[in-house]
Amino acid sequence: MSTATLDHDQRLAAVPDLFRRLMDRPLESLTRARLPADGAVYVFYHDDEPIHVGSPPHLEERRMLAPSLRLSLAAEVKHPIGGGAPQVSVSEPGRKPGRTRPIKARWLQLADDQDRLLLELYAAQTLGLSVSHPRVQAELSHA
Repeated sequence: MSTATLDHDQRLAAVPDLFRRLMDRPLESLTRARLPADGAVYVFYHDDEPIHVGSPPHLEERRMLAPSLRLSLAAEVKHPIGGGAPQVSVSEPGRKPGRTRPIKARWLQLADDQDRLLLELYAAQTLGLSVSHPRVQAELSHA
């Protein structure tokens, strides 16, 4: 067996332990428009349910953190007096009063890119979630 195969097998064997370490991390609120750690795998939560797995720089931070702002569009329909076509106006996104709970996440920092990729894939499969890493998405699109 080659050392490359042995190294790959050792990495794969370590992934379940990395996943346990990730899931043992505390669940923390993210309130800023930036993630706290670059070299980490994140599991994002909404109302204590995991919704996404990802790792920077492949993760669209603003898209993931937008639920923290609870953005929405407000539409208004006006019916002209005397008939005619109704007019629809749409407001800019804004915060809904009283619904500004931040998104939550737990994360595990890993120095090695390959370990992050393997953990991201393993966590996504285990939790039944999507992944953000382009290599994973490319592989899945060819399947």
